[in-house]
Amino acid sequence: MSSIRYKALRLKRIGIVVMLSFIYMSVGYFIFDLSNNLTEERNKTNMRHLLKKYESEILIKVNEYLTLSKVYKYMLFKNDSFISKNDFTSISKNLIEKNKVIKSLQLAPNGTVKYAYPEKGNENVYIDLFADKKRRGDAIYARDNRVSIMSEPLELFQGGIGLIIRTPIFVGKDFNTFWGFSIVILKVNDFLNTLSLPELCDGGYNYKLSVIQKNSNNKIVISESSSDDLVNAVEHEFSVLNQNWLISVGSPGKWINELEYIYKTYILVFFVFALSLITYMFYRLLIKKEKMYELSYIDSLTGLYNRRAFDKDAKKSFKSSILFFCDLNGFKKINDIYGHEVGDQLLIEVSKRMRSFIDSKGTIYRLGGDEFSILLNKNDSVDVHVFINELFEIISESLLISDVVINISISTGYSVYPVDGLILEDLIRIADKRMYQAKFQYKNRNKV
Repeated sequence: MSSIRYKALRLKRIGIVVMLSFIYMSVGYFIFDLSNNLTEERNKTNMRHLLKKYESEILIKVNEYLTLSKVYKYMLFKNDSFISKNDFTSISKNLIEKNKVIKSLQLAPNGTVKYAYPEKGNENVYIDLFADKKRRGDAIYARDNRVSIMSEPLELFQGGIGLIIRTPIFVGKDFNTFWGFSIVILKVNDFLNTLSLPELCDGGYNYKLSVIQKNSNNKIVISESSSDDLVNAVEHEFSVLNQNWLISVGSPGKWINELEYIYKTYILVFFVFALSLITYMFYRLLIKKEKMYELSYIDSLTGLYNRRAFDKDAKKSFKSSILFFCDLNGFKKINDIYGHEVGDQLLIEVSKRMRSFIDSKGTIYRLGGDEFSILLNKNDSVDVHVFINELFEIISESLLISDVVINISISTGYSVYPVDGLILEDLIRIADKRMYQAKFQYKNRNKV
């Protein structure tokens, strides 16, 4: 009888062990599956944040060429709405020699292309933009909305495919008289070669950069790492001068690293013996996710808040803050002469000076390159012009970097709610405009 009881007890224990093993395995599989899903979503979220970096890179580079197109605008302001062919040729030659991405520069008074540089190869570009079927829509939109616009990749009269930036120019006392367009045509392939998108391939990702057609919403792929379709892709759409672009990134293995997958499989196998370890590791994954999320708001070079943090903070506090946009004068020249290491160290030192100057009165952001923004707490004692002058004096003090004496200065624009605008977009536009006006005035003062 005791033998029967022993066998029954043994069977019961075996049953409990099997049942517990099944429960542990079920829970382990549930956690395994959940963890994989969280990892996939975490990696997708991190990729979306990374794609915003590439968006910023594209916007910064496009804005560089947009700024070049405004040179003609300033000439027209200065010369009573007139620019000679010789002046146009001289300016254009200098700009193209320094910017190999530019294929052609043009001026189109009243919408008709009259000036083009270089002349060779541009014999067929002298057209009425408002009459050309492919260019009419963009030209009308840019003129009527008074905004710069980038076209879809177009087959050029000069041959090849190009990206065209058209900036409407308005003159007159109140700048309400349409003069025409300044036009910058970029070589698509050369422009793409300046981007760091191929870095994605180092991580095993495939990507496609597309332009979305306005009328059909069809995607025109202008750069890709592989012609194969992307599987389980993460997409990020953004606007480049009123033209929608799309970055799509695909990852093998459902956004989960193969080694990580094997590692979690071992955890599943040994889950029955290591439940506490699994809980600890899962907790660490969550902590790591949170830390990575926090780091996405900090500029890695200067330690200042980045553009993503600015976008978030500005939406909340633009009514109670004074908005400043700042840009270093001559930074590119210093980079070219002394190298990027000196340039990076200069940005770090400038950031320290700005942080010391602002202290607790506001928040500083590095938007990218040598561009900064400040959200200064609004109060009655703040004199905007005194603040700008004091900032200029502090930044203008000489710096010693790598045994080299560096002299740098800063151009600053500002806007104040509600005097300059009732919405954030208007305040940003006004501050940016005033910054470029200050930069232009600084360059004029320092011409030899």
